Amino acid sequence: MNFFLKIFAAVVLFVNFAHAADANENIVSHTLDNGLQVLILEKHSMPVAAVQVWYNVGSVDEPNGLKGIAHLFEHMMFRGSKNFGPQEHFKLIQEAGGRCNAYTSDEKTVYHERLPADKLDLALRLEADRMANLILDQNVLDTERQVVLEEYRMRIENDPIGSIEKDVREFLFPSNPYQYGPIGKVDDIKKFTVKDCQGFYKKYYAPNNATLTIVGDVKAKKVIKMVEARFGDIKPSQLLGRPKFVFVSNQVKALNKAKTELPVPVTILSFYTAGARDKDRAALEVLLNCLNNGKSSRLWKSLVNNKKVAEYYTGEYIEGAEKGLVILAAAHFQGLAGKVEKGIWRQLDEMKTKGPDANEFAKVQNQIRAGNTFKKYYAENLASSIGFEQVIRGDYKHFYMLDEEIEGVTREDVIRVANRYFTKENMKKIYFEPRQPMFLAQLAGLIKSIF
Repeated sequence: MNFFLKIFAAVVLFVNFAHAADANENIVSHTLDNGLQVLILEKHSMPVAAVQVWYNVGSVDEPNGLKGIAHLFEHMMFRGSKNFGPQEHFKLIQEAGGRCNAYTSDEKTVYHERLPADKLDLALRLEADRMANLILDQNVLDTERQVVLEEYRMRIENDPIGSIEKDVREFLFPSNPYQYGPIGKVDDIKKFTVKDCQGFYKKYYAPNNATLTIVGDVKAKKVIKMVEARFGDIKPSQLLGRPKFVFVSNQVKALNKAKTELPVPVTILSFYTAGARDKDRAALEVLLNCLNNGKSSRLWKSLVNNKKVAEYYTGEYIEGAEKGLVILAAAHFQGLAGKVEKGIWRQLDEMKTKGPDANEFAKVQNQIRAGNTFKKYYAENLASSIGFEQVIRGDYKHFYMLDEEIEGVTREDVIRVANRYFTKENMKKIYFEPRQPMFLAQLAGLIKSIF
């Protein structure tokens, strides 16, 4: 065992031993009559309370004409409700010594607070009031619409990486709920009406479409009474259920081309995969960590350090409940796209035939387990992990099995999963050409392509 593996093993041994003290702690699950599911984990070593409301709504739920409205709500939900004024949510949480925020993704929207445990009821009052009594008028809409449009300009129009992400989505998910992502579509955002917002709010921001996770120095029985008092009278909505999403890979051309504001080309190979609820999820996590996790990963070392055909490499994974997408991206000088693609396939083929070597396999398993364990030392991370397991994976009880799942993965599993997804038939390639290529970058690319 080399030095780094010994360090990892020692870390994992330590954190597992430390975590063993919490082995008897269990998540308490309680569902209100109106459908709100409450998941509570008592952590008396943490003098705080993390409160998170996970709504089963994201960009995939937006109909045509309303692309970006879930993200707009992320802003409007802080603009005031019946009993609290604009931005008062932030102000009260901060005055209590806490912090709060929200985020939206394809399949979920999460509103979260962390504050001293004895201030828990404040967070519950604020969340319940905006779940039942959000103020949605023309002034709120117009104000937050401008904020969202400015965010769009900053993250997409003035950011080459954001622009690439937008193009990748449009190439890979044509006429699919994943096409635009949470940032939405400018033409739609400009046309949202108050009536649109009220309809979306009434349908999705309801107790039977939410999971409330609470972690910290709290007593579950007392918390349930507090939640019943704050949320119990809120009416459920009429939900029809989220439709199944299908990624139709043959609907997309094998090769797409686009322009980028970056000074060098970018080559992207993408692969459709199973999602978070698939039995191969853990093996896929190990495989992707071998390929992508930092500068000691296979693809960084191969493309950037050893072969020097790329200047930068990154791998991303968009993980949905039912489907996922792996993106392998390299920025390189002109003339090297072919060598970059061959370099990626060389590593993929090696994974498909030999799998990770023993040291690499042990290192990655330890990295994932250490990451899982360290997350359990922060109330917010615990609340996030429990919410993710319930909302995206379908059952909070997976939370107890994260290490087991990783420990159960074999090198043969990694080989099998690599063969399942990383095929030429399942691959889509996107090549981004600089809109204004730099002469020196072109010259460097010419030289590197020769040698």
